[in-house]
Amino acid sequence: MQALTAGLEKEFAYCADVTAQHYENFSVISWFIPKDLRPHFCALYAYCRGVDDLGDEWTGNRLEALDQWEQQLDLCYNGRPTHPIFRALQISIQTYHLEKRDFLALIEANRMDQSISSYETFSDLAAYCACSANPVGRLVLQLFGYRDDRRQKLSDDICTALQLANFLQDLSVDIPRGRLYIPLEDLRQFDVDLTDLQAGRFNRQISCLMDFEIQRTEQFFRSGQPLEHMVPTRLGKQLRLYRLGGQAILEALRRRGGNPFPRPTVSALAKAMLIVKLFISPRHIGGESH
Repeated sequence: MQALTAGLEKEFAYCADVTAQHYENFSVISWFIPKDLRPHFCALYAYCRGVDDLGDEWTGNRLEALDQWEQQLDLCYNGRPTHPIFRALQISIQTYHLEKRDFLALIEANRMDQSISSYETFSDLAAYCACSANPVGRLVLQLFGYRDDRRQKLSDDICTALQLANFLQDLSVDIPRGRLYIPLEDLRQFDVDLTDLQAGRFNRQISCLMDFEIQRTEQFFRSGQPLEHMVPTRLGKQLRLYRLGGQAILEALRRRGGNPFPRPTVSALAKAMLIVKLFISPRHIGGESH
């Protein structure tokens, strides 16, 4: 590992700082990730974080900034990037043969965010998740040498579930930005008035809507769960941590009757309990047997 990162210690340290500084419900990198892979996880996360920041927070021309981000990615594959994140990422790409299309999909998702503010159907939203979330799981599998369709499909389900859970958690954050990540067809099904969501007015219709969205998200978590037993034990633990973290968001919403206003959070105690749960065999936990 030292030979791989020789001369780029500062760049990988930069990526590690990006990973450590940004808020997440649960740690992106834990000791479950083998030590030699952690710098590459940080490089991957720093890339993803950078794309999202450009798409959500950049005060200038976001499309132009995303184009520049893509140019740096191009240089990772056929040149010499100048940005520290990409200088580190180039080593990860070359070492683990990471697919360019997955990195590009993440950029495309943020381009979509600049022109699309809502999604008519769940199929439309799922297609967005295929760009905004699923490529991350596929890249993680590639770091471990997995490229088969079966594992990728299971990973897609978990990543889609995590994305959907975050959408539900961040409803009160996204709406002021002019974005709604709940299908409009679902609002109509449960007779939810968009103006109530925009005003943060919680009512019975929104409660029923959120219950429906929570159940659908849980289905994706359950569908992808077998992946945890199809990878090395430590990666399986990390994947389980991600899943349990996403399910904890759903549980936090359930305890509030589905009220997303203000933004629900997972308590420190709940996080600690999840760490304990990681070391309990799934067959001893209700609803997690196979």
